[in-house]
Amino acid sequence: MLKSAIFGIDLAKNVIQVCQISKYGELVSNKAVSRQKLKEILAKAKPAVVAIEGCGSSHYWGRYAEHFNHDVRIISPKKVKGFLQGHKTDANDALAIANASLQIGLKSSKPKSEQQQTMQTLETSRVYLSRSITSLSDHLRAMLYEYGIVSPIGVKGLTKVVQDTLNEADSIPECLRSTVNQLWATDLT
Repeated sequence: MLKSAIFGIDLAKNVIQVCQISKYGELVSNKAVSRQKLKEILAKAKPAVVAIEGCGSSHYWGRYAEHFNHDVRIISPKKVKGFLQGHKTDANDALAIANASLQIGLKSSKPKSEQQQTMQTLETSRVYLSRSITSLSDHLRAMLYEYGIVSPIGVKGLTKVVQDTLNEADSIPECLRSTVNQLWATDLT
């Protein structure tokens, strides 16, 4: 006999598979539910183990379940895969997640707080924007180089070259002028 019931949840955008195992180890249900229905299930259920496969929105749902005193376990997809029986379906995935949560010594993590999630989002966004700006700058440099326009290293050098190019009538073909202007407006300004 288990200490509490288990909910194995296979997350998706709209339809979420929920596998419920009683504290006696019996399969109670394994059905697809809407996001709203999952909220109702978590709100009405007695405190239980809520096992979620680590993926997009797992921390959101984990925090939501914690509001109702559930013991949330976010499990790595690699760990869950070992418990999958049969073909990969949402129902089999939810059952595998529930079974994985029962294993002694299997490492799981707790949901990130909203503040931790925000900090991670800001950092990944900063890295993404930095890469995008560098990539777009390199593209602009290469595009202008095809017309014999060379820009010095750095943002200042590129800024001067692009502004000069846009101000000179004959520097690039007229049909490219609006494209360079749009790329520049997207890039660093």
